[in-house]
Amino acid sequence: MNGITRSGVADFLTRIDGAPAGVDDVLEDLAGLGLAPGDAVVLCMANGAELLRVQLSSLLLGLVPLAVPPSTPWRRVLELAGHVGAGVVVTTRLTGAESRVPVGGAFAVRTGHPATRYEPGEILLSTSGTSGMFSACVHRVSSLLHGARLHAGATGITAADTLLVNLPLYYSYALVAQALAAYVTGARLVLDGPPFSLTAYRDTITARGVTHSAVTPTIARQLLADPGLVPGGLRALAVGGDRLDPAEVAGLLAARPSGELYVTYGLTEAGPRVSTLAAHAEPAHRYGSVGRPLPGVRASLREAHDGVGELLVESDTVLLRRVGQRSRRVLVGPRTVATGDAFSIDDGYLTFHGRLSDFVVLRGEKVSLNTVRQAAHAIPGVVHCVPKVVNEGGTQVLDVHLSVTDPVPGGEKAVRHILNSRLLPAERPRAVFISAADPETFRK
Repeated sequence: MNGITRSGVADFLTRIDGAPAGVDDVLEDLAGLGLAPGDAVVLCMANGAELLRVQLSSLLLGLVPLAVPPSTPWRRVLELAGHVGAGVVVTTRLTGAESRVPVGGAFAVRTGHPATRYEPGEILLSTSGTSGMFSACVHRVSSLLHGARLHAGATGITAADTLLVNLPLYYSYALVAQALAAYVTGARLVLDGPPFSLTAYRDTITARGVTHSAVTPTIARQLLADPGLVPGGLRALAVGGDRLDPAEVAGLLAARPSGELYVTYGLTEAGPRVSTLAAHAEPAHRYGSVGRPLPGVRASLREAHDGVGELLVESDTVLLRRVGQRSRRVLVGPRTVATGDAFSIDDGYLTFHGRLSDFVVLRGEKVSLNTVRQAAHAIPGVVHCVPKVVNEGGTQVLDVHLSVTDPVPGGEKAVRHILNSRLLPAERPRAVFISAADPETFRK
């Protein structure tokens, strides 16, 4: 048993705004494909209720689904299916395939790849892209449900809440921390996007009675750039992803003085959430932290220098293994995953210092690219920063690409002056490139 039941799914669908009722049609269509329990199936579908219907129906039949972004090039979808051993892709896209079998509101396409047998009750999760385009994480569904309960407890999700899901359900945060959290708590779901729009976000929360929302740091910075669009009726806001600057946490709290704010950290391999900071209940000197580990999660540092080392996470929710092309080993012990992230730990509070790969040598000195991002994000109007290390005549130098909501007075020269005033000589970029942020663009 994986913890997903037919009656539970039927009840869950009644709590999703606009979702088709029941899964009988999808179960019948999937059963007609002749797949056996443990067979993998790739889902390349739009973000919405139909994706959840097919995904949950697959689990009820003992299949092992892997959801991927609907914009994934078809050749890449088929190649990924080969790497994970999926003989079928369920999609809503026009692929040109000669044989298409209806599955609910989508259709199934045979890939021609031999099947890899998994265990019923397992599920495949896409990573965010840092682990390779042709790999996936194998998890137990029961452990993801456990992780969903832990996250719901840490962020106060209850049956009385209405959750807005505007992050992609084909990645672990929206699937586990939102959709499965609603499944286990009885909360209501509103599915909307991506893409993301500030105005649509505010209007959806107001019109649909949303009480609990989760966003990425990039979206949080867009909200801070236009505080008038921060929804006032929202009870709780959670931010997961890259680290927020303490000033940004303070700004989000100031924009919603009576609201709850949760800063969370996690990764797909961990199942996915690791820690949570209830920022509204913490003193200001904790705003740079991502909080304490969730109950049952143990955090430690490996090869720490000056108090900073790679974070190791031990938990009942971590992945079983990784599959696919160049699936490097991430399990370093029983139920223990190496995150690849640099952290320090103070009195149990975890502070993120960047990816280990974010540390590069420039002008003979070790530089944290995360420090550069923090300096850039402190500039009003900057919502995204991409530091790029380039080779110039055999020497590594740094270029910084910024997305802004409004033109910065003084342009590149003024931005460079602000950055230089906050960065050490070795951290200062050779060039700064500025472009307008697309309000319709979602970045995970």
